[in-house]
Amino acid sequence: MRSQTRTLALLAAAASAVLVLAGCADTSATTSQGSGQAAEQEGTAEYGDGDIAEFCPDEDTKVAYAKGSNNTWTRITLAEIEAEAALCDTISEVIFTDAQGDQQKAVSDLNSLVAQGVGAIVVQPEFGAAQIPSIAAANQAGIGTVPLVSDPGGQVPTDYPDRVLQDYDYMGEQWAEWLHENVGEGTVAFLGGTPGAASSQSIFAGFQEALAKYPELTLVQPNVIDTNWDAGQKKRVVAGLLAQHGRIDAFVSDYILTDTGVIDAYKEAGVELPAILGLASGNVNGCQWEEENFPMFSFDGTTQLGRIALRKALAASQGTEDPEPSIVQLPVFIDTADGKNPLCEPDLPADADLSSTLSVDELKELLG
Repeated sequence: MRSQTRTLALLAAAASAVLVLAGCADTSATTSQGSGQAAEQEGTAEYGDGDIAEFCPDEDTKVAYAKGSNNTWTRITLAEIEAEAALCDTISEVIFTDAQGDQQKAVSDLNSLVAQGVGAIVVQPEFGAAQIPSIAAANQAGIGTVPLVSDPGGQVPTDYPDRVLQDYDYMGEQWAEWLHENVGEGTVAFLGGTPGAASSQSIFAGFQEALAKYPELTLVQPNVIDTNWDAGQKKRVVAGLLAQHGRIDAFVSDYILTDTGVIDAYKEAGVELPAILGLASGNVNGCQWEEENFPMFSFDGTTQLGRIALRKALAASQGTEDPEPSIVQLPVFIDTADGKNPLCEPDLPADADLSSTLSVDELKELLG
């Protein structure tokens, strides 16, 4: 049996911290995946199986991961990129830049990487369109520069050769079908992040369209309910929703890690726990589930997308293409209705991503 004290400590850590979704969300002004050539490609559930050996440089090369901020998700994604790069004997170094939430630093970091002569760049453009000029400049300098997860807008291949994004419509369809099969009928709420966050709006649009096929399932509000991707705020928001609508049967979220706040709100209200669906789960979800045993469904594997982006960046720097999908269908990591129960590792941080390719021991070494 796992330590209940340790589990509660993990839950408290997730509930009290302001957990930023910079690692997993597109906060750009773009609200559609329809711009650019890459968005026209179909995703696949069989993702991450590309062979970097096809794109290894002929001579000693440095590559880079440029990020607008840093958190546990970022550290795991960097480790994934480093592990992928290590498969090429000719990649001598993976440089990481952290803009620390500063837009101007994000731009200057990318310009600096170009000046250092790196061969390929995976960039997470958390500041959206403001980063397109520096991304385009890097590509024009012959450095394959591929946006990861966050969509800056712009055009493929004019502004960058390719990108790696998540298939929001696919997720919406799967969530709606799961609710139809496992909840049947009732009420649903969609919890998003910061007000106006493009990722929340895009994911909700796909889900709302898919849910319309099942009139027995009703959204309590026909819009994204903002929570700043924070467990504490989710608890307060959900308490208000319960007071207004009574018990809600299910919640869908674009950052399931902080849905611990949803369960906490229900426990305090003394009502039957809801089904929790979303993406980007963390260790704390599994530890809470071990205590409470509520229905749960989550898409994960987001940290592995960095590997695809590196392969695409290397291919672009060599004037060729990596045929892997640009719009990726994430795999189902948790589905309690199908016996895929969430995991709990009490010795790891609350926000550790257990869907990564890193082992528990590797995560412990990486995260301390």
